[in-house]
Amino acid sequence: MVREIIAYKDYYRDFMSRLSDKEQLKIRRALLLFSDTERIPAHFIKYIEDGIYEFRVTYGNNEFRIFFIYDGDTLVILFNAFRKKTQKTPRSEIQKAKRLKEEYYEDKNADI
Repeated sequence: MVREIIAYKDYYRDFMSRLSDKEQLKIRRALLLFSDTERIPAHFIKYIEDGIYEFRVTYGNNEFRIFFIYDGDTLVILFNAFRKKTQKTPRSEIQKAKRLKEEYYEDKNADI
């Protein structure tokens, strides 16, 4: 199974632009694994709530999280991302992902 991974609006790109080249490379490699591998290791993905998942990438002492949804069986939509600095995922980031999910489906349904 091959998944197509699409970034919704510019949130993911803006996040990536603030990272070092090595951090960007690590995240891109992890996403490539996600797109090409049928069964991704469980430590990469965690269900959050309301159909939203977080994709987890570790580089050195840094933890990165990218929120996403599945749209069908082979499409993955990336939303906001952040560098995790605390044990608990910030509620504001989860709320932002939920808002972006709603916007995504509104935009998608408007195109039909």
